[in-house]
Amino acid sequence: MRTEVVINKIDSPFDYGQKVIFMGSCFSEHIGERLVQRKFNIDLNPFGVLYNPVSIASGIQRLLHQNPYEGEDLFSHQGWWHSFDHHSVFSNSDKELCLRNINDRLTLSGQSLIESKYLFVTFGTARVYHQKSNGRVVSNCHQVPDSLFETQLLRVGDIVRMYSLLIQELAVLNKDLKWIFTVSPVRHWKNGPEGNQVSKATLLLAVNELRSKFEQVDYFPAYEIFMDDLRDYRYYADDLLHPGTQGIDYTWRKFKETYLSASSLETLKAIEALIRSKNHRPRNAGSSEHEEFRNKQYQTAASLAQRHPNIDLNEFISFFSPEQA
Repeated sequence: MRTEVVINKIDSPFDYGQKVIFMGSCFSEHIGERLVQRKFNIDLNPFGVLYNPVSIASGIQRLLHQNPYEGEDLFSHQGWWHSFDHHSVFSNSDKELCLRNINDRLTLSGQSLIESKYLFVTFGTARVYHQKSNGRVVSNCHQVPDSLFETQLLRVGDIVRMYSLLIQELAVLNKDLKWIFTVSPVRHWKNGPEGNQVSKATLLLAVNELRSKFEQVDYFPAYEIFMDDLRDYRYYADDLLHPGTQGIDYTWRKFKETYLSASSLETLKAIEALIRSKNHRPRNAGSSEHEEFRNKQYQTAASLAQRHPNIDLNEFISFFSPEQA
């Protein structure tokens, strides 16, 4: 027996040619990465993984207004340069390179935000960390001592007001943009089970209110899929807090059924077959059978690229090219 979470397919699913942006934690990272691997036009986490609504909103504001970062926005810790607005994937031992990478991505993703059909936002926690020195909310502490920060649990009204303004502002520049909110099923155990539940409840209530206020806002129940449908630790990673491969696979199937068009699903199958072929490790490398297999994959990739010029399939064409044999 199961309590399956039933999700209705949206009226306007997206296809390979349309831009989509993902921001936030867990769901955004896992599902966004799968779409990237399958050659969809995805802008994934332009600030790296973000967990709280304030940091995500600040990032969207920065993308909208294109305010570049300056050298004084970075700080040095343990030999690396960091930004409190960014995940450590942007950190670098070279200050100028760190700054350039941050601003290059800011410019690129700002354009993506204006051109995207969907913006997926995943909230991980309603708790934020403030720097004691200036009260600023940070996205990532970068292993700076906890004593320099203080925590706060956001209120539902704070989140709703913040995003109401943001949704209205962005609608002026991209009137067709649809917002899809999700809440991460990852348990934030640092605050204990009760603290985690209060945090998740705050996020869910805020999203529910935003959904009732704006017709361009919807919700994908990633949290409910894990809490109510996949109620078994086999769907979690070894730490029993993060989703495991089986759980992510299941959520990915639900996502595809909900948001991808029929034509994109067909194309997706062909690209996934190429991915499997590329990852296959043959026992008979160099044999005529293997060369025939490679040639078939090359022809498939070339034909698919010709039919879908908006999809970058050079990875497969190059890999299976006769010149690489």
